[in-house]
Amino acid sequence: MQRFHSFEDARRALWVDPKDPALLERIAKLWSLSSRLVPRHIPRGLRRFRTIEEANRERDAWVQRRIDRLRAEHSRA
Repeated sequence: MQRFHSFEDARRALWVDPKDPALLERIAKLWSLSSRLVPRHIPRGLRRFRTIEEANRERDAWVQRRIDRLRAEHSRA
């Protein structure tokens, strides 16, 4: 926990130099946290579609399944 006296202090404390060697570790920890909070179930493999509309329907169905799964998980909590 860190306490700041102004927004400017907070902004400076959160800024990380792109050349900082610890940056990659911070990014990895953030990705790890986000994947634990909201696990992603991305369909594996390649798919071929005859039309862009068919591909869009497949993507929309995948997104809707993910939304339904997240809603079900949050309603149990």
